[in-house]
Amino acid sequence: MSKGYSSKWIIAADGNLYEDCTLIIDEGKVQQIVKTSEIDPSSIKHHKDFGYAVITPGFINLHNHLQYTEIGKIKSKGFKASIKRLFVNFKKHYFIAGMNKNSFIFKLANLLSEYFCLDREDKIHSFKKGLELSLLNGTTCVAQLSRESKYFELLNEIPVKTYLFFELFSDSPDSSKEEFRTIQKKIDKLLKQKSENTFVGVAPHSVCSVHKRLFKILVKYCKKNNILMTIRLAESQDEMDWLKFGFSDVDVLNSFTGNKKFEPNIKGVSPVVYLDELGAINKRLLASYGNYLTKEDLEILKENSVSFVYCPRISDSLHSKKLDLDTVLRYFPKKFGFGTNSLAFNLDLSLLNEVKYVNNGQLSSIEVIEYLTKYPSKILRLDNVIGTLEEGKDADFNVFWLKENETYNDVVNKERPDYVYIKGRKMVSKGELVKRV
Repeated sequence: MSKGYSSKWIIAADGNLYEDCTLIIDEGKVQQIVKTSEIDPSSIKHHKDFGYAVITPGFINLHNHLQYTEIGKIKSKGFKASIKRLFVNFKKHYFIAGMNKNSFIFKLANLLSEYFCLDREDKIHSFKKGLELSLLNGTTCVAQLSRESKYFELLNEIPVKTYLFFELFSDSPDSSKEEFRTIQKKIDKLLKQKSENTFVGVAPHSVCSVHKRLFKILVKYCKKNNILMTIRLAESQDEMDWLKFGFSDVDVLNSFTGNKKFEPNIKGVSPVVYLDELGAINKRLLASYGNYLTKEDLEILKENSVSFVYCPRISDSLHSKKLDLDTVLRYFPKKFGFGTNSLAFNLDLSLLNEVKYVNNGQLSSIEVIEYLTKYPSKILRLDNVIGTLEEGKDADFNVFWLKENETYNDVVNKERPDYVYIKGRKMVSKGELVKRV
């Protein structure tokens, strides 16, 4: 028999706002939304009335590094960890000791160092903590960027939808071929083992940390297999300087991480033009950050149906620069979503806080929900199963209690939901996890 969940309002993200209605679910799927007064009690096995509340679809976070959640909070013990720290401290002293500690490259090198020193158990603990915090913030689908496949087994066992983008680096034609062979084997293996909740893509890190040869290989591979690619694009001044001059502090980071110095394929062009020359600007691309995109760049991305991942708080935190929401709406209407990156550089993993940071009335409450649900699901090509509360889709939804003087418009002022459900299964109750990941 079916289950019913009633509330004052339901924002289905399908263009409809329902009032005094009930969400009917059967076997984890949305059946319909009906007027609560018209329900036949005998047809529902379980009926939960949330009262003066708003129900929305579960949120989708398009840029996550959940593995860094506990960086700076935990420290692996033991002999092996101690040796790792000695090694990393020596490398830091040799490569980045003289750099400005507030610079992007220094912060990134420091993050990678701390992560490297964690043992496998602590890395998984850090990742799990990120998943739990995501759930508490109403996120039921994450796009996770990582080089490692160790999280795949965990992701395969939980109901959270995950698009696992494998991060790639290369510094030469030879390393490009080797990197691709390695990742191709991983993807082929994981595609055979993946659950219905797990999806796989590729994430060349940036134009200044991936050789042109690997980009060309990935473009062909993604086109042939219809796989999504995501990349940090025009993110930092270091990236822009590297393209302009052929060198920047990015070279220091590459050396620090074990890669050789290499120069851009074409100097004096923008990251967008650079990627366009390599054939990477297309409808399968998700471009993140974009802090230094020009009008000309934005036009190229728009013309080629590129999707955009907006990370405004992390952009300000790391680069003191971001695209404004008006610009994003102008060039990526219905083609962008939000990302939080990680707690290593962000205050929290709340997508609602990400929106509040930039929204000054440009988006209505219903549009905010759509940009956290409907449009990201289309970007990830998962709109046949999630993104809206429509018949046949997975019953992934959030519930927000309202105060007496609030309406559905006030849902955007909340920080996190009171209840979170995935496929009709309660994951968060009264702001607390029902069960730890």
